[in-house]
Amino acid sequence: MRRISEFRTTGVATAVRLAAGFAVVLGCLAAGGAVAPLLPVKLPGALVGMVMLAALLAAHRGRAAVAAGEAGALLLRRYALFFVPAGVGVMTGAGALRAAWPAVAAALVVSSLLALAVTGLTMRLLLGSRASAPRAALPAAGGHE
Repeated sequence: MRRISEFRTTGVATAVRLAAGFAVVLGCLAAGGAVAPLLPVKLPGALVGMVMLAALLAAHRGRAAVAAGEAGALLLRRYALFFVPAGVGVMTGAGALRAAWPAVAAALVVSSLLALAVTGLTMRLLLGSRASAPRAALPAAGGHE
């Protein structure tokens, strides 16, 4: 895929390309929201739209893909700003969190341990024979036996 730096343009052209990129991303989101209820499996519209966007970008290498890539890169550069609403929500609900901190702490610990266990089991399942294959003995720490 061509990089956006290959297109030497003015600020107005860059703004138009960014707007087109955001239109591609939002169009895929809207299309996913429209297609999701029609699927036999219940999936969120945003997920269906993301898959549609990935398929579009994989199949299309033209200016629309470059514009969508540039719009995505702009969002990723400003990614920290997406956490501001969540932080404000935590601060406004601090009283409720203070009252229920043992339950919140237990939920965090249990969910972290569960995620670790599921990840380990998944890796064992996916690696299968490679994980159970015998390994060669490692040399001694000093390199001498």
